[in-house]
Amino acid sequence: MAFPGNKLKGLYKEGVNCRNEGKLQAAKKCFNEILQHDSSYSVAYLQIAEICALEEEYHESIRYYRHYLRLDEEQPSSWYAIGVLYFNTKDFPNAVAAFETALKKGHPVDADYHLNLGTAYLHVREIEKGVKHLRSCLVLRENDPRPMQALAHHYYLAGNFSHAITYWDKLLHVQPGNAFAMFMLGKSYIGNGEVAKGEELCDRALAVTQ
Repeated sequence: MAFPGNKLKGLYKEGVNCRNEGKLQAAKKCFNEILQHDSSYSVAYLQIAEICALEEEYHESIRYYRHYLRLDEEQPSSWYAIGVLYFNTKDFPNAVAAFETALKKGHPVDADYHLNLGTAYLHVREIEKGVKHLRSCLVLRENDPRPMQALAHHYYLAGNFSHAITYWDKLLHVQPGNAFAMFMLGKSYIGNGEVAKGEELCDRALAVTQ
């Protein structure tokens, strides 16, 4: 038997209150009860999706976000959120698609957007786009170590040791105690033909970790 609208609204309010009080299972119970009576109640899907993400139940969260976005596809923040979840579950093709859809729907192009999309592009081997976004991230947030490491690692694996040196060096200036960055800077110098300089950096890095 269908619930009247005011009953569903009451359940939704109860669910929101439970969530705000940290009673996440009770909140999910309320929202699921709503959906049992009205499968088109879109914000109930959104609430469960967000709770599952908080609980690090990423695949479940994705499932509920997909239900929500089928009902309301004009929500850039939700497209971005599901993109992050795809990224966290290493589903990089779907992450790229979701991030691009978020942009089309009006999501702001900030440093985090460039970082996530750029890294996802590298994983799907769209190298030019990935590098462009990671560099754009550094323009907006010049001391962020994450795009530095992503670019340094990419250039090292590609055998472009001079570019790898540039980004490992930037990372080491931001994080002077980063022994991994120091070691990889040394490896990059060795790859670039500056063997003595590279070996000295590698030895220093290994000494730090012992």
